[in-house]
Amino acid sequence: MKKHWIKKCCMILTCLYLTGCGREEVPYLDTTQTQEQTVETERTEQKETLKSDQTVQVYVCGEVAAPGVYQLKDGMRICDAVEAAGGLTKAASREYWNLAEKLSDGQMIYFPTEEEARERKASAEAAGATVEESDGRIDINTADATQLVTIPGIGETRAAAILAYREKNGPFAKVEDIMQVSGIKSTLFEKMKDYITIR
Repeated sequence: MKKHWIKKCCMILTCLYLTGCGREEVPYLDTTQTQEQTVETERTEQKETLKSDQTVQVYVCGEVAAPGVYQLKDGMRICDAVEAAGGLTKAASREYWNLAEKLSDGQMIYFPTEEEARERKASAEAAGATVEESDGRIDINTADATQLVTIPGIGETRAAAILAYREKNGPFAKVEDIMQVSGIKSTLFEKMKDYITIR
């Protein structure tokens, strides 16, 4: 009886072992994440393709071999536009443009001669100096009657008084000295001080 029971238990264990060994677990695959990655990759590739297909049109003129309008790929630079126009002439100012600058649609790229570039630079510097000096205020040491009457509170009578003071005493040392002129006191000075200067 005992032997029969032991034999029966051994058979059961053997069956369980064989059943367990025969089962193969299939790993879980997250297909949702894989699909999302695929879609994102496709979108990136599409954007890169569209970008590579975009173009800009630029007008290259001045001291180049073949001036004209050229269609180039978006992202290209001025040096590429110069190359498309056949290169620069011997007279061209090569420092006038930053050749590494990216092109923009509708851009005009004009290359002057060396002499013209120097003239343009001098003209721009002179214009900048004029703007810096001319801030809208009246120099009370150099202004004539016509200019003086544009100052708030200054009419023809006071303008004449300022000119007479300058002729007698010389130029004003500071703007506050204008209060020494007859008819100009502190109240009037407060109204006009932002409109006058001394250079």
